[in-house]
Amino acid sequence: MERRTLLRLLGTTTAAAAAGCTAGEEEATPTRMSESDTDTETQDQTGLVTVTVEEEFEATVDRIEADIEASGATLLATVDHAENAASVDRELPPTTLFIFGNPDAGTPLMRAARSVAVDLPQKLLVWTDGSTVRVSYNDPAYLADRHGIDGQDDRLEAIGDLLRQLATGEE
Repeated sequence: MERRTLLRLLGTTTAAAAAGCTAGEEEATPTRMSESDTDTETQDQTGLVTVTVEEEFEATVDRIEADIEASGATLLATVDHAENAASVDRELPPTTLFIFGNPDAGTPLMRAARSVAVDLPQKLLVWTDGSTVRVSYNDPAYLADRHGIDGQDDRLEAIGDLLRQLATGEE
């Protein structure tokens, strides 16, 4: 498909507009990832699980960082997207991404379907939607479907339980 055709289908006329960089646009409208502000957990068609937490943003970030380390997983990176936006004079509500993993859990999944490596290591996104703090992550069962992973149900369930515990702070 030609680039012009794709841009027309997207309803834009320039590559900058397609990337969300239209001139004079100061702030994009945030995409809602939950069906309502009262939902405590939702999952969308892309396999993204989003939970609402009662903690303040910074407390949630601090808790998740400590919980990742306590879980035996390796915290590979913490990306403060709001800080990165500020570095180019842009504003973004608090948005922090944790990238972490455990080779003992991930290697068997990659052996079952090497393509799952594009979705590993695991990620947790802590973000605000107005005054509401949310945590989002990929549902491991969705990733198994996406990559055709069979015979790893117990491992996938354990990973899902850990992600849920990290997101919610509940045991």
